[in-house]
Order: sequence, then structure tokens, then C-alpha cells
Amino acid sequence: MKIIVVGWGTTGDVYPLLALSERLSRKHDVRVCAPSIYEDKILEIGTDYYQVGTTFNLAEFHQTMDSLIKMRDPMAPLVIIAKEGVLRHGEKWYHDCLEAMDGYDLVICHSVDIPAQEAAIRLGIPWITVTYCPGYIKTPDNAPYPFPNVSRTLNRIIWSLVRLRLGKSIDPLFNQFIKSIGGTPRSTVASDEMYSPLLNLIAASTAISPSAELPSNHKTTGIWSLPEQDYTPPSNLVEFIEDGPTPIIISFGSMGGSDGAETTKILIDAIKITNQRAVIQAGWGQLGSQDTEKDIFFTDYVPHNWLFPKGSCVIHHGGAGTTAAVCKAKVPSIVVPHIADQFYWGKCLYKIGVAPKSLPRRNLSAQKLASRIQQVMNSSTMTEKAESLGTQMNSEDGLTNAVNLIEALPVSKQ
Repeated sequence: MKIIVVGWGTTGDVYPLLALSERLSRKHDVRVCAPSIYEDKILEIGTDYYQVGTTFNLAEFHQTMDSLIKMRDPMAPLVIIAKEGVLRHGEKWYHDCLEAMDGYDLVICHSVDIPAQEAAIRLGIPWITVTYCPGYIKTPDNAPYPFPNVSRTLNRIIWSLVRLRLGKSIDPLFNQFIKSIGGTPRSTVASDEMYSPLLNLIAASTAISPSAELPSNHKTTGIWSLPEQDYTPPSNLVEFIEDGPTPIIISFGSMGGSDGAETTKILIDAIKITNQRAVIQAGWGQLGSQDTEKDIFFTDYVPHNWLFPKGSCVIHHGGAGTTAAVCKAKVPSIVVPHIADQFYWGKCLYKIGVAPKSLPRRNLSAQKLASRIQQVMNSSTMTEKAESLGTQMNSEDGLTNAVNLIEALPVSKQ
């Protein structure tokens, strides 16, 4: 088949799609559409690349993150994500996708990437979606996050209320865009109809998120990870890791905000309070300090599959990809969720016993973080459970499961 994969979102959204693209390209003709920020990584995996969207603006991203982090209402950030992340440049994204998709047999895109979905619909190309958080999919077994599970009856009532609120706050935004490009409005864009009726792949592990009775178009595959590349770490990083007790690893990935210096100070103070050593990745939040810290090493990006197993635990934001990487590394977590599904993954890790209770970014302080570090350092049980969880997850083959489901689709070649 000629397959086109559209990479919308931050690193945690795009990299799993690149892993799927690389696996599909071994047998099929694959093109990946994404902003220019991902071009080098796409060319590295060996697929065709087509640039879509506008140039990534880190300052704009930080500004949006500043407002998102402060929100206590778990549904309020979804409106901002829809406006700023999906629709702000949606018309250009849509038209770029129209050009890129012409002549292809199948489109694979993120479940919130409404512009790419509409481009596929306009061209009459079958399309499937990808999502990473089962907690947002309606099922009688689970209430929508963050509501607790009480009973199937109550779950259905809560889902109905959530759908009603999404229908008033987000559906009109998406449908206004859909009508502006000549598409047909959808009745429940922000809930049921954001997922492909043909197939929605859930790139998550049931070892972290328990399986549930899902609608037939949803299939859980297991996580998708990029193939390990040959990597030579900086010699000074290797020396730091080896020259003392096992360090804590800190990585907030694509999460940002304009307060990188403040966040860095909190992290440094927490490490000092607990007398630990740490490796802190800069990430999009530009964490780091000009001052030399004896027991702290600041670094730019280092592959997670190399770095995380070198730590005693990982302090992270709880993104789906980072969460999976930490679990595969067989080390405990301390989750500092910033937005959206990160709270869901933090709760999952706490429930299975490989992390203390999450510490939301808006409540982050050195003392609170130090308390959680001490919890992990004093708990052999967390380490043992993390080891067991990692063994289970490393035995999964999510990419093969996903490819098998894709190849079984009734898709005609152009």
C-alpha cells in the first residue's frame, strides 16, 4: 500500500507514529507529513517526508503552556488545545495535507487531527486514527478521567455529562472549521467522532492501563517505540553517571513554559534536600543552569532507552511516550503532570505501585518533590514492582500488532 502518516503534536505524539512509519516502510510505500521540526528524525528512519503546517514557534508554545499549567478544571485545557494546537493554523494544515495525500491508499493520523481527517475525507481516502490514552474513550468499564469508577450505571451518566460539555465547548469550534473548508459537520467531534469508524489504534500497554470493553473500532496494540539507534553518549555524562551513587533522571520532554529558570531551581533544591545526584535534560522547557552544581549534570536530549535505565528513578511529566519508556527501563517514576492525559498516566502508575501520588506542575515545590523522592528511595517495593512491570512491557510487540491490524483492513490500492 501507499500509506501516508500525519505527525501532529509534540514529541510524545509524533515519535510513536514515526516508529509505526518505520515498521510499515519495510513492506509499504510510506510518506510522513509533519512540521519541519521533525524533518531530521523522519529522514533518519528512511521514509519519504512532506512538510506540513507552520514553523514551530517555541515562544508561542511556552505562552500557551503557561496558561494550561494553571488550569485546575481537567476539561478546560482541551479547549485551548483545540484552539491553539489544532485549529489556529488548521486551514494551512488541511490544504498541505490535501496536496500530500493525493494518490495514497490509506491515511493514518492522530485522533485530534481534525484537519488531516477532513483532508482524507475530501479526497475519499480511507483513514484511521491513533490515540495514546484509553481514559478518553467511552466505555462502561471506566469513568472518564478524573472521575472514579463506582458502577457501570454511574459511568454511563458521567460519560453523558462529559459528552454534553464537550458538545457545548469544543464541538462548535471543530464544526466551524469543518464547515469553513466545505466539510460535513459531525455530531460529536470531540468525543466519539474524533476516532476513525474504520479503526482507531490505541498505542498503550494494558500492563499500565487495564483493558476495558471498548467499541469494536478501537484496538489496543501495546506501545510503539522507535528502533534503537547507535548512540555514543558524551564522555562527561558517562563519567558523571559512573562516578558516584546512581543518579535520579529528570526529563519533562516537550513540556515547557516561560519559567524554565524557576523550574530548574525547584529541581536543584529538591535534589539537594534529599542528598541525591541527578541528570536533568533540558527539553523544550529549557531546563538548565549556568552555575556548576557538584551533584547535578545538565544535558540536552539523550535517548530515553539509553539514559533511563541508568537512573534510580525518573522524574517526568507523565506523557504517554515518556511513561512507557520509564516503565520499560524498569525504574520507578515520580510524575509531575502538566496537562491533559499526563494526570491519567500518573494515576495509573500510582495505582500499580511504581510511583508515589502525582505532584501537579502547578503545585510543584522543592519540599513536595523532595518528599516524593524520599518515598521512592525508601521503598524497595516500588523498585521490585518496576522491575516486574518492565519485564512484562518489554515482552510486548505493539508495532507488530498495529501493522497486522492495518494490513487486515479492506483497503483498495490506488
